Amino acid sequence: MGRKRRRELPCGRRGPPSRRRMTEMMISALEWRLQKQLEGAELALAQGRYEHAITAAGAVLKEQPACLPVRVFLRRAQLAHNRRGPNIFMRFRHSCQLRWAHAQLRRHPARAVAVADQVLQTAMNQPMALGLLGRAATALGWSTTAIFAYDCAHLNRPHDAELALALGHALLAGQQAAPALQVAETVLQRQPHHVAAQHLRRQAAIAVALAQGNWEAPGSYREKLRDLGATSAAPPPPLR
Repeated sequence: MGRKRRRELPCGRRGPPSRRRMTEMMISALEWRLQKQLEGAELALAQGRYEHAITAAGAVLKEQPACLPVRVFLRRAQLAHNRRGPNIFMRFRHSCQLRWAHAQLRRHPARAVAVADQVLQTAMNQPMALGLLGRAATALGWSTTAIFAYDCAHLNRPHDAELALALGHALLAGQQAAPALQVAETVLQRQPHHVAAQHLRRQAAIAVALAQGNWEAPGSYREKLRDLGATSAAPPPPLR
């Protein structure tokens, strides 16, 4: 039997977005037309034309979801607009979309980002959508986007330990050990025996010690870390 020929895409076509790996970018790295579109959105926001600003920024974000400054601007415009949330039927639709995206997250993180952004366009504080964005961004290696997503979710639910720890782990992954340590300490103030928070505190304290070069100092972190809880504690489960 002859060997099967590998199917190739026609010249000029790319694979599906979920299989392409993008890196986080700044506005200066956007195409010129997208930069001009974003400038128009900023002008619209300054003039109080919130719907136009949200629509224009959302269109830019749809093309370049890895550009965090666009995402931040979009949320600022949504906060300024302060429009009513979706009705009950739209909330049910969002729930179905998000559950499907969660199930596909491991194989298609870029699609999960797209679904989360679609929901957040009309429900900016939807906790499940923000959590999905955080997990998908982590899978794609977008550390600052993950921090942004979890931070937005945490601001809306400051006493939710699971969200706080998700933010802490995102901060730690983004080389921000000191804020991650602060998050863990805050959780432990309310729940002193929270095993996952103890684990995060230990990891963050080690990272802070290494960054400061104090690991071997007298009376150092090694003695302190022995008192930070069980060293074999498992990390918290992924946010659902």
